[in-house]
Amino acid sequence: MNTILTAAQINRLAQRLSDKPLGRSASATTAAERLQRLLAVRIGTERAAASAKVILGAPGFETAVGRLVAEIECDDDEADVGTLAAASAVANAPALVSEIATKTPLQPEPAAPPRRRKDADVEARARQGELPPPDFSAATHDRFRAKLEGLVALAEKGDIDGLRAVVINPVSSSPKAMARYRDLAVMAIEVREGRA
Repeated sequence: MNTILTAAQINRLAQRLSDKPLGRSASATTAAERLQRLLAVRIGTERAAASAKVILGAPGFETAVGRLVAEIECDDDEADVGTLAAASAVANAPALVSEIATKTPLQPEPAAPPRRRKDADVEARARQGELPPPDFSAATHDRFRAKLEGLVALAEKGDIDGLRAVVINPVSSSPKAMARYRDLAVMAIEVREGRA
């Protein structure tokens, strides 16, 4: 059978027709044959071949799910492929397909509060003249803690020239955090001293 669906997608379709867990088929052809056998049990052998062809001829997984749902819900034993295609157009509504594809009931998504960036908060505090040192408690920062302590000491003294003289090669996350802290510390000290 010609299909653009993968073996995994066809296996997911077949699983919807079975109450017991199914193993995975290695190829799309094997999965398609199993889908047709399960359809024959569910809707009858006369319709199974034509239905499988319509389902597997879908241009994508969501459409295939819609066509499968339409076939299962179609009560007429004499339904032809045209009836199936018409019914699948209705069943392929995005909300229904989404519900079927995820096997969870549709619920309105709660509105998420707008995300605030932590670095934006830190920068805002630096513009007000205060700046907490970065958290270097993780084990990945072990070898950089001494250098960070030196930066914190210079920042506490208010030594802008000393901070600017510290060379940092920002090649990983720890040095990048230290460079950002140094630059924001200079900004915070200038704000406190009334320089801009």
